[in-house]
Amino acid sequence: MRRNLVTMFAAVPLILGMGVSASATILTYNLDFEFSGGDDPQGPTPWITAVFNDQTDAIGANGVRLTMSTTNLVGSEFVEQWLFNFADDLTGLSFTVVDNSDAPPTAINTGSNAFMADGDGKFDIQFAFDTAQGPNRFTSGEQVVYDIGYGSPIDVFDFRLESQMGGGNGAFGSAAKIQSIFLDGTGSGWIGETEEDGGGPGSIVPEPISVVLVGSALLGLVAIRRQMAS
Repeated sequence: MRRNLVTMFAAVPLILGMGVSASATILTYNLDFEFSGGDDPQGPTPWITAVFNDQTDAIGANGVRLTMSTTNLVGSEFVEQWLFNFADDLTGLSFTVVDNSDAPPTAINTGSNAFMADGDGKFDIQFAFDTAQGPNRFTSGEQVVYDIGYGSPIDVFDFRLESQMGGGNGAFGSAAKIQSIFLDGTGSGWIGETEEDGGGPGSIVPEPISVVLVGSALLGLVAIRRQMAS
């Protein structure tokens, strides 16, 4: 019994220490602004959302998880391409499928300032999607998830950059082209995110997981105590 008590209390600082040091950060791009003079998608804003998460067990510190969602597209509307930026050497990036069953990209391309969003910004990463009529279009209510790896540690802030100005209404942290707007499918437009706080593109939310770890630790200690008392 004494040995169990010593083990139990010796584990507390270790578990609490793990909780203090472990954290995640979420970068969210809510694309809610048509900037090209084209057509607004017909659903509520944000029409589509990109979320970067730097707490991913699959690739650890050398990567982030990107989730692209078309939550508020409606009808036949679909994403033709989706653009992002990156802060470092693009040749070190790798893209691993987590889930693209809804809409597998036709290509994932990289190049420094290589991709234009209707002349309103130059981007580094392009996800190109199927434009043919059929089930592979990235359309309403779907999701595509990729782990983005690198040769050294990266986090969500490496994707929190505005596009290089190319004229028009830029710059944006992310942009996408939406096709098949309106009932007859004739409309299209380039959309980006409205910068609200002036602190940079996208929305940053720290996601500490210390509470989860500490809570789990305390539950474990309670279980040990009950076992000892029985």
